Amino acid sequence: MAKKNLIVFDIDGTLTDTVAIHQNAFRKSLQSIGIPEFSNSFGTFKHHTDSHIVKTIYESTFHQNCDKTIIEEFEEYLYKEIVQHRIEEIKGAKKIVEELETNTDFGVCFATGSLYKPAVLKLERIGINFNSLQVVASNELEEREQIVNKAIEKSKAYYKTEHFDRIISFGDGLWDLITAHNLAIDFVGIGQANIDTLKNKGMKKHYPDFEHFQLSAL
Repeated sequence: MAKKNLIVFDIDGTLTDTVAIHQNAFRKSLQSIGIPEFSNSFGTFKHHTDSHIVKTIYESTFHQNCDKTIIEEFEEYLYKEIVQHRIEEIKGAKKIVEELETNTDFGVCFATGSLYKPAVLKLERIGINFNSLQVVASNELEEREQIVNKAIEKSKAYYKTEHFDRIISFGDGLWDLITAHNLAIDFVGIGQANIDTLKNKGMKKHYPDFEHFQLSAL
């Protein structure tokens, strides 16, 4: 079904309560590929994506190129760590995605800094149905803007449209807000963890979870 508009969802912290799960699994997976214990803040990297962070740490540790094979190996370790955990939705996430698809002229897609296998695992665990065209992860893209742009382009193919009248990004982190700003698309904040930072950086709309969000607000 053709859609006039598009919602771009981040996943971790936006649809799934998995920020801590993902970060802890990430640190363990670094050790699995031979990198000593890593305790630095993930927010210090140029791009807040799994592929960029792994590549940066790997190359600074081993002084050699981090190729696609290393990323794939890391992805397998990351998936095996995350699959052991119970994954909960951010309240109302599944329902709002279903309502957007069924009752509005908004299509949906998922643009994440995570690697692909852990990303789709999280969506599946909270019961969100999706087509592969709707999901773009960081396996081959390091910049958040590239990921969101690719998600928008793939969504045009999925929804059989050449243009979306409105595009709105839903996210929980500063990197989500900055990406939306850089791409000149609207932004809605979700969650409480980064609310002060997001407000200080210009966030206009915010909801603690999707149970507090009404479709009429779009």
